[in-house]
This record gives sequence, C-alpha cells and structure tokens, in this order.
Amino acid sequence: MVVLRDQRKTIEISLPSFKDSKVTLYDGMLFGDLAELDKAKTDMERGLLSLKLLIKDWNFTDEAEKKLEVTIENLKLFPFQDLTLMLEKIGDFFTKLGKESEKLSKE
Repeated sequence: MVVLRDQRKTIEISLPSFKDSKVTLYDGMLFGDLAELDKAKTDMERGLLSLKLLIKDWNFTDEAEKKLEVTIENLKLFPFQDLTLMLEKIGDFFTKLGKESEKLSKE
C-alpha cells in the first residue's frame, strides 16, 4: 500500500521587521489550493492568498500571547518588505527544487 500524504518540503525564515520571528513556508501548493486561488479577483488578492496557503506555521501572537492564525487580515498587517521576502523565498525554493529535479532526471 502507498500512503497518500502531503509531501511538500518546508523552509523556515525570519522576517527583517520582526526580531526572533519564525515563518515556516511550504515549497509548493496542493491541487486543492489552486481552486481557492481562482477565487481571487486581483493580483494583490492572489499574492496574499498564495502566502496564506504557503505559510505552514509562524510564531506571531496577539498582545495576550495567543497565537495568531495565518489569515489574509493578519498578512495585511505586515510591512511590504516582509511580504516581498516571503514571496522571494518561495520563488527561490521553487527554483532550487526545479534544478534538483533536472539533475535527478539527467542521472
């Protein structure tokens, strides 16, 4: 038997605007995520929704130290440079995986 499970890899990054922040990002989306992306009407909505779907976990909390969920509303609270960094890291991860895949297919 073959177990069907989420096989995505992750990376952990820290954001420049938040010392000691930890954001765990997936390296890609699942097929089911693509249907959700189709609901976005603008590029900005698609970008925020993509990040929401690609963030596995983070260590952000509210003032009462309750862990915040990864939501579009919470993503809108980040400085632009942090959102850009997360999107760049995801892009870099895709590029690295593509190169590794090419290398394996040549062997």
